[in-house]
Amino acid sequence: MERLTQDDADLLAIETDVAAVHGLTIGVFEGPEPAFDDLRDHVALRIPLVPRLRQRLIDVPFDLARPLWVDDPHFSLDFHLRHTALPERREDDALAALVSRLMSQRLDRGKPLWELWMVSGLKDNHWALLSKVHYAMIDGVSGTDVFGLLLDDAAVPETTDDFRPRPLPTNSSLIPSALLESMLNPIEQARNVQSFATAPLRLGRKAIENATSSSRPRGFRATLGPHRRWQRMQLPLAETRKVRDRHDCTTTDVILAGITGGIRHYLLELGERVPRQLSTLIPLAVATEATGFAHGVTTLRALLPVGTDDPVARLDTISAQTRLRARSEGAVGSESLRRQHQFSSPTVMAGGMRATFLDSSSLRNVDTVTINIPGPGETQTVMGSELLKAYPVIPLAGRVRMAVAVLSYRDDLSFGVTGDWDSTPELHKLTEGIRIAITDLLD
Repeated sequence: MERLTQDDADLLAIETDVAAVHGLTIGVFEGPEPAFDDLRDHVALRIPLVPRLRQRLIDVPFDLARPLWVDDPHFSLDFHLRHTALPERREDDALAALVSRLMSQRLDRGKPLWELWMVSGLKDNHWALLSKVHYAMIDGVSGTDVFGLLLDDAAVPETTDDFRPRPLPTNSSLIPSALLESMLNPIEQARNVQSFATAPLRLGRKAIENATSSSRPRGFRATLGPHRRWQRMQLPLAETRKVRDRHDCTTTDVILAGITGGIRHYLLELGERVPRQLSTLIPLAVATEATGFAHGVTTLRALLPVGTDDPVARLDTISAQTRLRARSEGAVGSESLRRQHQFSSPTVMAGGMRATFLDSSSLRNVDTVTINIPGPGETQTVMGSELLKAYPVIPLAGRVRMAVAVLSYRDDLSFGVTGDWDSTPELHKLTEGIRIAITDLLD
């Protein structure tokens, strides 16, 4: 048995009825789609590579210690692997509607914290896979997302799977070990005392934030419901590279400038007040000896000049903030990530969001989260079907009511925007604004 790390325990504590801590990766594939039973066999063959996928959490009585990862004695692949079809709709994006619904539903804590959805009924004879994983699992899956396991070039076990779950521990065995661990670990004792002592301060700060947040424009207020909206958009990667080369900046700068212009366009279209600037938190992949260059993560803060009308001035303002900060933190360049052989982008993105959720001091004064993770430039396949498009989906952290994730794959740049259902209506106006803002930088 392995005890949940403190960071993972904090992630579980952050999760509430209105704030889930899971992400999705969406892959759209060329048809015809495989038989569902064949996909099940494909998944079953790779499950042994990641033991955490067959483990669940078990609480220690009286919360004497952090929960434990244990084998799920009732594990069934049929519970986690699901099949659905999109309805025909006149105008709305049916895939976005499905993703919005899945983002709103928390994963069952009594089961391994992941789901994989096969989606039929996409246009042009396409089909899709949706991988839904809790961020508390990421450290325990050896840096591998469920989606990445399914790719045809991923490793396949050489031995026959003979999974035999170990018996669940009893309360009589959990309590003594938890007490002993607590007595022998002064760090745990100090952490518990600190958490108790700072509770009144946290409650007071939350009350102040709720009282002052009503001055923010729509989409950035403190009211957060349990339901989500998600909207997608794609741009040719060549467009952002042209802007990058023309203005001597980074691809991330171009993306942030596009998002800034998109938020401005969104607020103007809804008749909302446009503030001079909004604060964003930017998770970046960094090089570390301990975790590997692709999996270390740091977070940077930047001010998005949404009140500035000139798109070039917006880009210059952003570039001036991010250039030195990213360099000093040792951020990994886009091309380095794109040269990786495995489709590790979902894992890196999950690591970025883990860091974001756990950076509570920064989240207190952040209006939005923006994350850009470059994906592979080479074509990927699952069961011989070509992966045509890949979209990222990230949750809302802290008081943030709108978050934007960007993922490149082959020659495209995919934007996934997550918003609160009640406070971010007509989210497609934001993706329209991103497209317009980046196009304006080419003129």
